[in-house]
Amino acid sequence: MTAAADGTARTRLTWIEDRPVPLDHGGPTDRPYVPMATDADTLLGIRPFERVVARLPDKVAAYDGTMRLTYAEMLDRVYGLAARIDAAVPPGGVVASLVGSTVAAPIIVMACVAVGRTLVPLDAGHPLERKAAIMQESGAVALIVEAGAAHDDGFVAADLPRLTLDPAAVTGAARIEAPGDPDAPMYVIFTSGSTGRPKGIAYANAASATMAQQVDLFHINEDDVLIGLGSLSTGGSRDAFLALTTGATIRLVDVKTAGLMEALRVMGEEGVTFLSFVPSFVRMVFGLPGVERSVRHLRVLDLHGERTLAPDLALMREKLPADCRISITMGASETGFVFSWFVDEAKIEGGVAPVGYLLPGKRVALVDEAGGPTPPGAIGELLVGGTLAAGGWQAGRLTTGRYLSDPDHPGERLYPMGDLLRMRDDGLFDYIGRADRRLKIHGLWADLGEIEAALRSCGGIADAVALPIEVDGEGDAIVAVVVADDGDESPDAATLRRAVGLATAEHMIPRTIRVIDTIPRLANYKPDLVRLRTLFTT
Repeated sequence: MTAAADGTARTRLTWIEDRPVPLDHGGPTDRPYVPMATDADTLLGIRPFERVVARLPDKVAAYDGTMRLTYAEMLDRVYGLAARIDAAVPPGGVVASLVGSTVAAPIIVMACVAVGRTLVPLDAGHPLERKAAIMQESGAVALIVEAGAAHDDGFVAADLPRLTLDPAAVTGAARIEAPGDPDAPMYVIFTSGSTGRPKGIAYANAASATMAQQVDLFHINEDDVLIGLGSLSTGGSRDAFLALTTGATIRLVDVKTAGLMEALRVMGEEGVTFLSFVPSFVRMVFGLPGVERSVRHLRVLDLHGERTLAPDLALMREKLPADCRISITMGASETGFVFSWFVDEAKIEGGVAPVGYLLPGKRVALVDEAGGPTPPGAIGELLVGGTLAAGGWQAGRLTTGRYLSDPDHPGERLYPMGDLLRMRDDGLFDYIGRADRRLKIHGLWADLGEIEAALRSCGGIADAVALPIEVDGEGDAIVAVVVADDGDESPDAATLRRAVGLATAEHMIPRTIRVIDTIPRLANYKPDLVRLRTLFTT
């Protein structure tokens, strides 16, 4: 997509704005739940949470394996922490948090929302360098830590005020809530970016309306148990909102310290009904023996963040309860979710599942390499407008980031996703690949996702990642890593290269294929391409 010097898209676009099916089409339409209010004012602040507390004060809101808090107890801790934040951080100020996956996490989220302070969560399990880099960009004037937690905060200035939260301590604090400004930054997450350097994305208070949309999508109610595997620095804030605004219970598990098997035990023994994670992680989990016992209570498995392959879905269907719905949602940190659907395998073509139908509140355009609109049914690069993240975040303030001014909607923005999609006649969108995962080899286009799919289809291969490297004097070359199935001997490189050639094209055969024990991953569980590239360049 081309842009003018002022960051405005050059070409008048053809916008797609309608979702042809209801949010819960093909999903849990028979499951009762309390729909979220559509009035934006009623969604601001902690009012949705307070309404649940009034209805279900004695129900368990959060449990981390050590501490269990009811909704009434949670609200007391939220009021107490909110008052302390209000006293320590000026209006419009930023507060950082350094906690693990404990009941402290949702308390912090709701307390910051209650008083209108911007939260920048730090993941206690991240490397020191990453935490220091995020803290430097945060602009935080205070740090929230959990009482008794052994987290190293040596990277934070010694004179920065610390607010110590003890979730077990009754506060008796009175209600406190700042006037809700829909456009004010609510929280900031830092993604790894394409280079591995943290990149801040800020979300406004109005983002709560988008989270409410997911309640209506999944029919989440007070009988649900959501497992929170992501920290506040990734998907943990979303998990907290979905649970605490519906009466569900959030079961927090720090999978990095407790381990995958503990997470699976919790899912099976404590009746987890809703799991949302990236397909590569789910693929690994569903390949484990006896996983059926762990997922026997699931009613929704939500996949997001990566393309979903037909073989992945077949494996999941084999292990999941017959009445469990598989959902696919797609978006980006900069846009929030853009597409969703409940999977119907009969509509999968070419081995890759569609990403879904357009979500309400979003508008999209598909453009060609010159930035012009594509004809109906053609592949184009995705641009997203409508409800987006508030912007980038740098040095403690909001920035424009990579957003463009929308030429067709004055005063509004759009975001170039870099994804290649095609819309079907029925309004379902097919994911073709990433524009930045396509490269030319000897003048011919190669798609790294197609190479990975070909490698995963080989017997004995559990996972695969293809990536480009620069070869002196030759330009770009494709290399790949594979992980063998447990107990299986992986095919030799020659067999794998031959399989890729048969499934794709000769110019897409990786120059080198290496077998490794496990694929290094970022905090969001996507492959760490920077570390993988060093296997071939050092």
